[in-house]
Amino acid sequence: MLEVINMRNGSVLSHLDGVETADSLTVEVRGITDTASIVKINGEPAVVRDRIFSGKAVLKEKINEIVITSDNQFGENQLKLTVMWDKNSFRRFSFFIDDNSFFWTEIMKNRPASLFDQFYLKNLKNIHDKYGTKFCLNCFYRNDHDPDKPELKDFPEDYRGEFDANSDWLRLAFHAYSEFPDRPYQHVATEKLAEDYDLLQKEIVRIAGEKAFAAAPVIHWAMTNPKNLYVLKERGVNILTGGYSVSRTSVDVAETSPVSDIGYFYERDVVDYVTEGKIFYDKFTGMMLSNDFCCCNYDDIAALDRRFGRYCDPSSPNYRETLALMTHEQYSFPYYQNYIPNHFERMEYACKLVAEAGYEPVFMDEGLFGNKAWQNL
Repeated sequence: MLEVINMRNGSVLSHLDGVETADSLTVEVRGITDTASIVKINGEPAVVRDRIFSGKAVLKEKINEIVITSDNQFGENQLKLTVMWDKNSFRRFSFFIDDNSFFWTEIMKNRPASLFDQFYLKNLKNIHDKYGTKFCLNCFYRNDHDPDKPELKDFPEDYRGEFDANSDWLRLAFHAYSEFPDRPYQHVATEKLAEDYDLLQKEIVRIAGEKAFAAAPVIHWAMTNPKNLYVLKERGVNILTGGYSVSRTSVDVAETSPVSDIGYFYERDVVDYVTEGKIFYDKFTGMMLSNDFCCCNYDDIAALDRRFGRYCDPSSPNYRETLALMTHEQYSFPYYQNYIPNHFERMEYACKLVAEAGYEPVFMDEGLFGNKAWQNL
């Protein structure tokens, strides 16, 4: 028997987990083995008391292997963990908004002098101006709610300069071809996901320029067959977020081995790990996974207070250094059937709370959830 109990294969570790210097992160590795075993961690002897062992591992690269061996008279066991070092980690947050199509349609129809004469973008800019928030708008190619079903190919290039000038805080990303049908990439062919992504990217670059396009932080419903993830990886996606709820609809698995369909079909143990607020690195796909921190069309002001009070206090066992804030565009529009009158108030309040707690705004697709330490070497 050989098991590590204080980290897992795929852990993303930082100064919160050990002692960090300019060149390394030293972490303690604790676990369980058979009695009367000699345990080594990356070749160095560990301390063994009965079945419990502990020792140090020194991480020097972005992606590291920790090799634990346990040897006794019955033979040698080996356990190899792949972990990532979040070097020079700091408090940071991203804010992405899903399902964007309404603001595109309004601008196409009304042709305002400025992007920020349109009320939705104007409110986002007001929040940015107050708190420095960086917004990533995850977009549909087609607006299914409008009778004319307008598409991005019909959007003018008149605002390209303005999109470019504001790309330091406002970026646009792929979400799906359109909102309906639900779960569009659950069982879709790989080629369809690639086609939709490339189509939307082409139009965004035409409309807003290269700098305004961001790698997708989440695809519609946070759902696709895992074999399709390489399509996203090839297009620059390195971190995926979502609700990671264990919704089992349309998933035929044994009760003892559930998977999360809303969460890219990852196994329950990975889902539980990410739901705790940790970032997970999947060495098989090269993807990092992150859970949503809050959703402003679900969380009212009181819920936001409770959530931030629990997770943003460094003395709390639930403390998180990276936060993914999110909401959905349509709840901001009075003509939407589920319109939330104080939707912008909720969004602004969430941004106020993170700013007051010392979190810096980032785009999660840059570096390691907005941390560019490895890129800056």
